[in-house]
Amino acid sequence: MLKNIYVKSLFERRIGVLCWSIGIFLLIFGVGLMFPSMRDLFGKDMAQIPKEFQGWFGETTNIMTTFSGYMATELVGNIGIMLVIMAILYGITFIAGDEEKNVLQSLLTLPVSRTQVYFQKYFALTTINILAIIVWAIAVLAVALTLNEPLKFSVLFKIIVMFFLTNMTLSTFAYSLSAISGKRSVGGIVTGCYAFLAYFVNALSAQSDIVAKINYLSIFKYADYISLVNRAIDLNNVVLMLSLIVLFVISGLLIFTRRDIQLN
Repeated sequence: MLKNIYVKSLFERRIGVLCWSIGIFLLIFGVGLMFPSMRDLFGKDMAQIPKEFQGWFGETTNIMTTFSGYMATELVGNIGIMLVIMAILYGITFIAGDEEKNVLQSLLTLPVSRTQVYFQKYFALTTINILAIIVWAIAVLAVALTLNEPLKFSVLFKIIVMFFLTNMTLSTFAYSLSAISGKRSVGGIVTGCYAFLAYFVNALSAQSDIVAKINYLSIFKYADYISLVNRAIDLNNVVLMLSLIVLFVISGLLIFTRRDIQLN
């Protein structure tokens, strides 16, 4: 039964996951092929961009002139937001989506506990996030091979780790809120608004001291993709994200196993 819940959760979403995967690959590959022209553009014109807005493209004026830097800024920091959206959307569907369709109620009539349902569906969500990151990485590698651009695998690995943790933190937050409330709208609106604001605050954090202080509340500050081009992963950031994931999982579980399941 446990395996069936996990497999069934993935099977029901196979078409959606496939479409997202194709979309992610095509978008990353297409934007990645723009690197040669973007390299020339930013190599000449970066200095003309106001300092306050250079955070969109990296902390240094030449980071966009290397493929690793382009990967960290455009293919993760900007275009990679597509994976964040996917993570949040799937986070709100596994429990709240089934509950709104009255599917969860039928499932819980079987000899299976709410805890088992909660974790099996969460493992399915984790699997989808892993698949999305794999597709993203394959697209990046395909671009590097097509353009014959050098790509540091150490940088790619570091970005994969932090990209995955960021997506898991946000999708777990959405999953937990939806499991607590039984409403997709609650998890989607709260998590979506937070991610939107956190993204822009992080991008504009160099604009003022006040924004820089607010940025400590942004998950993207701790993802810190751009710094991974030249520095190692900050283990404190990893611990923070893992702690948030555990906190969200436990919070959602404690309330989900005790609240009434809604009939729609």
